Amino acid sequence: MFGRTNMRSDGIPKSFKLAGHTIKVINIPLKRWKYGEEVLAMWIPAELRIELRSDLTGTHRQAVFLHEAMHAMLDTASYYELSASEDFVDRMATMLHCMLTTMK
Repeated sequence: MFGRTNMRSDGIPKSFKLAGHTIKVINIPLKRWKYGEEVLAMWIPAELRIELRSDLTGTHRQAVFLHEAMHAMLDTASYYELSASEDFVDRMATMLHCMLTTMK
């Protein structure tokens, strides 16, 4: 998404930093996915990790990643109530995705 060396070919980073913490981003094959078929990704705050289903592709994958990254940002900034609002997180992640993919 931003052309950094820590990025996978689809623009999703392998890790990123928030407030001095390294957040790992892991691809999980569908056969090992343990959160149910309707869940596409998961932010695991206790482990500072975002898990993404490996079957996600393209801009949908980027949007799902940004949704989980928004949870990570809000939790790291101690905005737990905002992070608990899926509607808020989804709207903010959508706005961020739009901004990041249209920058010139």
